[in-house]
Amino acid sequence: MMSIKPKIQILASGGTIAGLADSKLDFLGYTAGAARVEEVLAALPEINDLADLQVENFCQVASENANPALWLGLTKRANEILSADNVDALVITAGTDTMEELAYFLNLLLKTSKPVVLTGAMRPLSAYGTDGPVNLYNAVAVAATPESQRRGVLLVMNDTILSARQATKQDSFRLHSFGSGEFGPLGYVVAGQVRFVAWPGQQHTLDTELYLTDIDNLPPVEIFYMAAGVDARLLTAMADLGAAGVVLAGFGNGTFSDAVKEQLQKLLERGIICAVASRTQSGFTVSHLPGLLPSADLSPQKARILLMLALACGKKNIDIERYFRLY
Repeated sequence: MMSIKPKIQILASGGTIAGLADSKLDFLGYTAGAARVEEVLAALPEINDLADLQVENFCQVASENANPALWLGLTKRANEILSADNVDALVITAGTDTMEELAYFLNLLLKTSKPVVLTGAMRPLSAYGTDGPVNLYNAVAVAATPESQRRGVLLVMNDTILSARQATKQDSFRLHSFGSGEFGPLGYVVAGQVRFVAWPGQQHTLDTELYLTDIDNLPPVEIFYMAAGVDARLLTAMADLGAAGVVLAGFGNGTFSDAVKEQLQKLLERGIICAVASRTQSGFTVSHLPGLLPSADLSPQKARILLMLALACGKKNIDIERYFRLY
């Protein structure tokens, strides 16, 4: 009997995996998103042994130009694709600079138990040693595996499977750029074989209280990065420019200067929702000011995503503080 291959949709959104340059030795000066995903697939005839593939080029942007409005549109399209009975899983190609944010955005909003896998590349398609084709092959292999169901959104890079919540870009140009810090990977892809070793620790997808249908627009949320002697008045400038929320990337477990404390108090009095994360790479934060929400172990950029979506869904402080612990 012939085995029935899973039906997987590839949703492409540009990035280095679709990058092109004039020289095969140009690893840095390429144009991201210049190619279509079909050109990546052309180097991968073996990928068709894994699944029946459908391809859609959603957009072709460099990841540094991606923004929450684009992510919201992509999430809506992903939700439509995943709701179809003839789609078993979804693979999304994206730029790596903001991939961890997109993955977490999807992890909070998509309501599905089907596998959703993000991948990209650190070297453009035109370069010697490009990692894009093998990353895409591995992503489809993970998406095609029944064990990937109910694990939330996954990120596959450099033979490694990461949770969307924990994944972070830790290197600016090398192939092993993504990791999960102290939490470790969920699994690996070894010679095309998928091996899971762990489950995500936090709630995601079907288990979150955040829904696309509740979002009309995404309120602006900014990040204030602590450094010795930083001008605390920039916090007020963020509020004056319309920020509905601010995430403080604090020292250590979320500490900050007396000058920043004074400005934070003024923001809280104005009704600006403020959360604190840490600029360190691991560990939890605590609140050092009444009304300031601790973001657990989330990075500042992911704390911003959660705060933005919670505000968009009309959530209050008591809910947001709980979400930081759960999601």
